[in-house]
Amino acid sequence: MGLCAGLIATLAFPRQVADNSRQMSHTASVTSSSAAHMIGAVRKGLPAGRLNQMAQLLDVDRAFLLQIVGVSERTIQRKHVLAERLSPAASDRLSRIDRIYTLAAEVFGSGEKAAQWLKRPSRALANEQPLKLLDTDAGTQQVERELRQIQYGFVY
Repeated sequence: MGLCAGLIATLAFPRQVADNSRQMSHTASVTSSSAAHMIGAVRKGLPAGRLNQMAQLLDVDRAFLLQIVGVSERTIQRKHVLAERLSPAASDRLSRIDRIYTLAAEVFGSGEKAAQWLKRPSRALANEQPLKLLDTDAGTQQVERELRQIQYGFVY
């Protein structure tokens, strides 16, 4: 590298770092803002209709999803009739499923492929369906770790 190219690279580096810092700062504020919004929504309770939407996105039977979320069919029917919200605990589990589905769609490039992967037993997850593991935080962490390994192509 010539002196001129080295000087340009040296001068450009601080500008690139500053640009990256501004971008990271903006991303962090957007992320913390959306996280705060999601936390509030979960604490308030998600609308019961979100469960049906998620069942459609995943192309699974609602009863199967109710089992993962930990809500009985009768409870969800009552909540629909009375336009009530899910409990914070059920909302948290449903939010967790949505977050993992979104990550899987990002990793696989489509919602359809993500839904297929979530329903297919995985050797890396002891031949469990990833979706079935989302009923607990520990299971969700395993699924997320597996998705990150697929995304970045390595094991950590």
